[in-house]
Amino acid sequence: MMRTVLLALTFLAQPAFAQTDTAASDILRPVVSEIVTPDSVQSRLFTGTVEAEVTSTLAFLTLGRLATLQVALGDKVAKGAVLASLDQVTLDEDLSAAQAALEAAQARALFAAQSYDRVQALVKRAVASAVQLEQAQAALDTAKAAMVAAEADLARAKDAASYSTLTAPMDAIVTATLVDPGTVVTVGTPILTLAGLTGREAVLDVPPDILALLKVGDGFEVTGRASAPIQGKLVRIDPAAGSGARSRRIHLALGDPPNTYRLGSLISARLATQSLSLLSVPQSALTGGPEAPQVWRVGHGCKVALVPVTLGAALEDHRVVVTAGLTGGDEIVVRGVHSLTDGQTVGPAIGSLGNEGAN
Repeated sequence: MMRTVLLALTFLAQPAFAQTDTAASDILRPVVSEIVTPDSVQSRLFTGTVEAEVTSTLAFLTLGRLATLQVALGDKVAKGAVLASLDQVTLDEDLSAAQAALEAAQARALFAAQSYDRVQALVKRAVASAVQLEQAQAALDTAKAAMVAAEADLARAKDAASYSTLTAPMDAIVTATLVDPGTVVTVGTPILTLAGLTGREAVLDVPPDILALLKVGDGFEVTGRASAPIQGKLVRIDPAAGSGARSRRIHLALGDPPNTYRLGSLISARLATQSLSLLSVPQSALTGGPEAPQVWRVGHGCKVALVPVTLGAALEDHRVVVTAGLTGGDEIVVRGVHSLTDGQTVGPAIGSLGNEGAN
């Protein structure tokens, strides 16, 4: 009788355990996901300034005291015009001193040559010794070397005298004066800067995510304050970011814009060549390693599947650009990507941290 009761209890208990196992197998894995949203690059505005395509910083090639500075900020100058000059009196004195030093060196060299000839004649007559001849030869060599040095000093003094004026290398406008008259300047000390009258460019700073999509030749629509929009073309991207900033500087050629686009004026620019969309995903969503990156995409029936992607530039906030493999509106798993299997059914998305658009 006891066995019968125990067997009955055993049979009655079996369906309860089976139901528990089934319920456990029906539990769907919760996920943290994100809806991939395209960011339209064409709709983004970048600010910058108008600068000259050609700029020049001028300096003297010799040491001297700045005597005159004949231009001021904003002046227009023609090619060949004298812009500044050094104290010519000091330079002329240096030239005279170098000329006198050369004449003295030439006289000493002449005397040394005559002395050598006399000693050489005396040696032939056995009056002077070979040691005396060697001494005369050494004196002659020293005098010749001193004469060569004096000639070089004179050449430098002549060059310095000819470098006493600073002339404009092109038709330009003065954008800065850096030294006041009366200042003693060394070789290479910047005196003033010029900006060419022809050719203007817009200089902009763009973040690295946008830079990854740009290439030389891309067109931009450039707008100045109270000015009609004009077209610009990307001609140069600076090779390195500025100190303390991750943005990079780009240069847009404007050609010969209207007069309202003055040097230093503020402008805004918008990419106009084509409508580009920037897709990015969190780095935590990536799996498969750097050689074959993949993401888990949530498809029909909440089933996940691995999708290979092509990556672009790394962005801020631990995100990375995706250039191929995903489209706007795709839902991807961004947490727990290493615990999923292909075709696994997941539960309703919890939502990506910091992303209100996640489901």
